[in-house]
Amino acid sequence: MATIPTLEQGKLYDHNPVLLAEREHLAEEILINKQLLIDYDRKRNSNREGLNQWKKTGGLVNEKKAWIQFGDMFVRLPSETAKTMIEKDQESLNKTMDETRDNMRTATIKLQEMEGSKKMAGFDLKSLRARDVYNL
Repeated sequence: MATIPTLEQGKLYDHNPVLLAEREHLAEEILINKQLLIDYDRKRNSNREGLNQWKKTGGLVNEKKAWIQFGDMFVRLPSETAKTMIEKDQESLNKTMDETRDNMRTATIKLQEMEGSKKMAGFDLKSLRARDVYNL
């Protein structure tokens, strides 16, 4: 396995624009993923608020159709279909957020290796969810 050149190995980044560009690309990828996580979290919170409101009011008992927002437009769908779509979107967002966190973690570790930093202990740990704890 090839080793990644680091700063300690003769300050390669001062003279090698390709390695500098690769390092800059990794840093930019980390920042983009960080912003994506913020955006996904906002959407997830909106979905959560909608589902909680749905539970509080007992759903749209008298209404057969519900208005939901898709981007910049509102669409009227059957109530149960709307609720199911929000729940599926919530699951999809959770999965996407986990993948984004994994990508960000991998890019951060690679960037640290390129910079010659020591690996931060515990940075690559994954959190447990409540359902994981109960399944142990």
